[in-house]
Amino acid sequence: MVAAVIYVDPQTIQPVLNGKWHRMDLTAVPQPGEAVTMLCGESGEAEFKLSGDGRNNRVHQQCEPCDDVLRQRKGIPSRRDRIGRR
Repeated sequence: MVAAVIYVDPQTIQPVLNGKWHRMDLTAVPQPGEAVTMLCGESGEAEFKLSGDGRNNRVHQQCEPCDDVLRQRKGIPSRRDRIGRR
């Protein structure tokens, strides 16, 4: 049988930890059980599930500290700064 390759972009992976979407620096897809650290400094073990499995019971929030780090790196104003100027 020929392999069916499934490509995964590590830069688009957003793990959920304690009900919040996080951001991380990844150069490769982590192995199950591998420790991963988010931009905010929180860490956990990698576990993989289908995306629909995690959304059935609740809506996850975005981790604001991870978002702040990502925005700062890309030169994008923080969400709080943009909201405060209205």
